[in-house]
Formats: sequence, structure tokens, C-alpha cells
Amino acid sequence: MTPLQQAREEWEQNTVACPKIHYIGKNPYQHEFRQYGKAIAWLEWDDEFIEIKKIETLQQGQGAATKLVEFLKTLADKYHVRLFGNAVIYPPDPPAPEGHLFTQAQLESWYGKHGFILRKIRNTGITAIWYPNIPPNSTS
Repeated sequence: MTPLQQAREEWEQNTVACPKIHYIGKNPYQHEFRQYGKAIAWLEWDDEFIEIKKIETLQQGQGAATKLVEFLKTLADKYHVRLFGNAVIYPPDPPAPEGHLFTQAQLESWYGKHGFILRKIRNTGITAIWYPNIPPNSTS
């Protein structure tokens, strides 16, 4: 079993399936979120890293997203795999959480505070996030 497969197995043992319907226009798509505490994450398991597609809290102001990200970082450290994603604000799907939603700058700051390396992707306006480091062949 590869380190990435081991990380995925531990993720699945410590989370609960929480599929969520997301609408693009009028078309529904099901994303395979998993719940960790009071937060959910949709991850994709690449050959070389864990891609964070989306993270959402189920209760704002409780530190749920922080706990989820810290667990993902623990897996990355334990199995020597990278986390990757794009720090992108997206409108939440119903039921939308009440309260304050992050701005783009706040989201980037949040990831930075949690030890992610941020890198602007040339000419796109998108900020990539990496933990624990950026692969040497990264061209962003």
C-alpha cells in the first residue's frame, strides 16, 4: 500500500461520508464530501498529493475547519504526502451557513496561518496552497 493509500484509509476511518449536491446552473452534481467533526471536505486523491477541493464548516466560529485542516496536515506529515489546493472563495450551497464568510484575502491569510505555502499562479489570479512544501518541479 502506498503512503497516499494509507493516508486515504486513515482519512476514511476517521470521517463519515457526507455527499452533497452542488448546482452549476440548474444541473445538480454530487460531491463526495466527508465529515470530520463539524466540518466537511471534498478531497481528490492524486497519484502524488491530496487535493483539497472544498472545505466547509457546519458551525461557524467553532474552529471546525481548523481542526479538519490540522488533521489533514497530520496525515500529510505522517505519510510524507503533500496537500494541495487553490484558495478560492465560492458561494456556499444551501443550506448556507449563517454569519461572516471569508474574503479572498482572509482565506489566503487563514491558510498561511495554518502553515500552507501560498503561490500565485501566473496570469490567473488564483492562489495555490501547498503543505508542507511546494514540489520542486512546480511551475506556478
